[in-house]
Amino acid sequence: MKLHIPRTTFGLAVMVSVVLTALAVLSGLVGRYFAHEELEQQLDHRITTESSLLIEEYDRGGLAALAAMVDSHHDRHENSGLGYLLVDHQGRRLAGSLQAEAPSKAGWREHLYVGNKTTGDRRAHQALTVILPAGERLVVAADRMPVEEIDAVIGWITAGMTSVMLMMGIGSAWILGLITRQRIDNISKVANAIAAGDLSRRIDRNNRAGEFDRLAETLNRMLDRNAELLTNLKQISTDIAHDLLTPLGRLQQQLELALTDCRNTQDYRHTIERAIATAVEIQQLFSSLLKISEIESLTLRKTFTPVSLTEVAKRVTDAFRPDIEENGRKLIVRLDHDLHILGERHLLSQLLVNLIENAMRHTPVGTTISVILSRAADHTILTVEDDGPGIPVADRARVIERFVRLEASRSTKGHGLGLSLVKAIATAHEAELIMEDNAPGLCIRLSFTALPIRDRKEATKV
Repeated sequence: MKLHIPRTTFGLAVMVSVVLTALAVLSGLVGRYFAHEELEQQLDHRITTESSLLIEEYDRGGLAALAAMVDSHHDRHENSGLGYLLVDHQGRRLAGSLQAEAPSKAGWREHLYVGNKTTGDRRAHQALTVILPAGERLVVAADRMPVEEIDAVIGWITAGMTSVMLMMGIGSAWILGLITRQRIDNISKVANAIAAGDLSRRIDRNNRAGEFDRLAETLNRMLDRNAELLTNLKQISTDIAHDLLTPLGRLQQQLELALTDCRNTQDYRHTIERAIATAVEIQQLFSSLLKISEIESLTLRKTFTPVSLTEVAKRVTDAFRPDIEENGRKLIVRLDHDLHILGERHLLSQLLVNLIENAMRHTPVGTTISVILSRAADHTILTVEDDGPGIPVADRARVIERFVRLEASRSTKGHGLGLSLVKAIATAHEAELIMEDNAPGLCIRLSFTALPIRDRKEATKV
């Protein structure tokens, strides 16, 4: 038989309440059982003690002494629930006034019904029968009413607590289900609104650090990320359409020129070479955009390994030093030893290459470019700074967007994707990118999470 588990929050809460109530009932029954057994033992102890005293008296003084003691004990314990009866071998009463028929067999009798002289009703007693040597029977009995009353009280308490727990459980389940449905309905409304095209909608939060608030925060971050990617996609489409106009127009013009003006092989060759160069430029543009998109998808994170950022920076700066000095600029390199992060070494190399090329391309001859790698607590800081003209504060947020080129750099080669790629790589490595005034010049600082020493054994060799 397949177990049916409720699918709704209310159903699950009711099921839990029923299970807890059942456990409470079971606990009550177990408690009732042990309490009952304890009271039974107390009754047995009282009866056994009285019987022992009477038998000792019989051993000392015979049947007459026993009969006298039975009558004496009956008068003394009549109001305490104890009763006595002594009969001969034919069942004739010799002593005691217990209103019951003496059992014919020796031993315990859990329910011996004894009559009441005053009310006339019969109540159950716990009795012990002892057969004497001459066949006489001695019966000592204790009223079971206290045991039954306590059993009834425990039963009523258990039933009452069970009822209260069940009602409170169902009420709590209803309230929990209502609150849960409201929160889920809120999420569903936002999801339906987004599906209908309103991408600005977000899930409300109560700022109480509850499970639904944490879920709402996670979902809102996911929606923000999706919105960012969608905005980037729209921006890419617009930028591609805009930035491709120039090279495509130039390519068309070159091909038309080949049809109209070229008169010999040399002219055709020259025009085709220019057209090929333009096509390569377009291809490079698409390659850069695809690379940025791939990095921004963050799928590369699963391939990250420990990387020595010190070795990456040393290789890149050593490769660029001749070009920088040949172009009339100065390179200063200060690298702390043994700095590792988790990342992809080729992307990290590309990041530093773009930063150095950006500094070379947009600074005049005589500029000093500095590459600094340092340690700060649990972070590794990569800094590339120069003493060139810098970037105005108002434009620093814009220059990391795709295809953004400031007026001062319109005459230089490129499509405005260098710093966009730097930003994408930094985001993929969860590094903070900061642009500051170097007074004079520009300072670009990236803060990476340092790799603990215990994880550096597998640092990638570069």
